[in-house]
Amino acid sequence: MNISLKNVLPLALVALAAACSSPNRPIGENGAPSDASAAEMALMNRHDSLMAETSKLYEYKAKLSGYHTEAAAPYIHGLLAADAAMMDWMHNYKAPDTTAAPAARVTYFRQQQEILAGVSRQYRATLDSARRFTTEHPAAGDVAPASN
Repeated sequence: MNISLKNVLPLALVALAAACSSPNRPIGENGAPSDASAAEMALMNRHDSLMAETSKLYEYKAKLSGYHTEAAAPYIHGLLAADAAMMDWMHNYKAPDTTAAPAARVTYFRQQQEILAGVSRQYRATLDSARRFTTEHPAAGDVAPASN
């Protein structure tokens, strides 16, 4: 039987890929994720979706800063507060060690979900209010010229 490296290499790569854990699963965990891992993945998914919204916070802050009026100040403050809430959560987040009791890990991740739910509500409220303000009070450059 003539086996060449060219024939074996693709099979070895497939076997290696199958042996690796999913990128959405903690290293060393095979099969279905544990309750603690599932809770951690859900938490990280929420974090990731909020981080995707952060660019909108910065866009509205920049836009409102261009208004040069005190009327925009509360909206800018709200956007900054929402960003600070997210940064505060990230700085205080300390995932429990994987050797901790599974029930304690699940409890921690669920508590963190509640905190991030509050941050999410703050993001949504401040983005919605900034959007309403900019719609109701367009900046000078955003106003369409009147048609004659």
